[in-house]
Amino acid sequence: MEEALLRELFRIPTPFGEFPIFGYGAMVLLGVLSGLWLLRRGARRQGLDPDSLSDLTVMLVLCGIIGGRIWYLIQFRERVYADGDWLETFRLWNGGLVLYGAIAGGLVGFFLLQRRSHYGPWRQLLDLIAPALALGIAFGRLGCFLNGCCFGGVCPADWPLAAIFPPGSPPSLAHGDGLHPSPSLHPTQIYSSIQGAILALLLWLAGGPLAARPGRTFALFLGLYSIGRSLVESIRDDHGVVQGEWTVSQLASILAFAFAIWLWTTAPNIERQPNPDQG
Repeated sequence: MEEALLRELFRIPTPFGEFPIFGYGAMVLLGVLSGLWLLRRGARRQGLDPDSLSDLTVMLVLCGIIGGRIWYLIQFRERVYADGDWLETFRLWNGGLVLYGAIAGGLVGFFLLQRRSHYGPWRQLLDLIAPALALGIAFGRLGCFLNGCCFGGVCPADWPLAAIFPPGSPPSLAHGDGLHPSPSLHPTQIYSSIQGAILALLLWLAGGPLAARPGRTFALFLGLYSIGRSLVESIRDDHGVVQGEWTVSQLASILAFAFAIWLWTTAPNIERQPNPDQG
């Protein structure tokens, strides 16, 4: 089997042996670092001190990872613990974060921290987080592609973006005995990564015009992401449905879209202070 060719980027020689660098973990780390970089830039653009948000952003990342992992372990518990190995709970390098769980965990942590310490208006902070989160998604989904999880259904072999995963990878196991490559599949991970990159750019550009209505940038993120996620879910092939033809993430998308509508419609209108130089 050639699973390592898919999941490992390279190995670092050490006195204790070779240390593998997994593609999934590396992309998640790049997503976190790039998101923090964009968050700091957004804070400076809003006239805020980015260093004052350092502890908040670290805690949000931790809460997001915990939330995403808990959601994954609950949703895919039969798959994760099929061999009865409870240590799989902690093997994040094998993949296993549900994005909606990460968003939910991050939001719970955000409101708990915001309640204990005043970091500023919560809607404005959510707006700063939105493009950073979208950029993190773009990198994170590349990690899913390298890991072979979150794969799509069978597509025509001549589809320009068709992906064939190597023997031993999750897609080859799902579509055969794992000894042969998978058939041509929709690279839903790449679709989601492109969506995240486009959202990051759009939200960054919209951050200025929407600044007078705090909360609307994050609402725009949730609304557009939930629509795109539902579409991608319709061609994913790595999980089943829970009712009729609805997946868990599509049901979560409905809740996310409803929350986005609430954020958008209840956003306060901040009157911009007049410039004294303009009389």
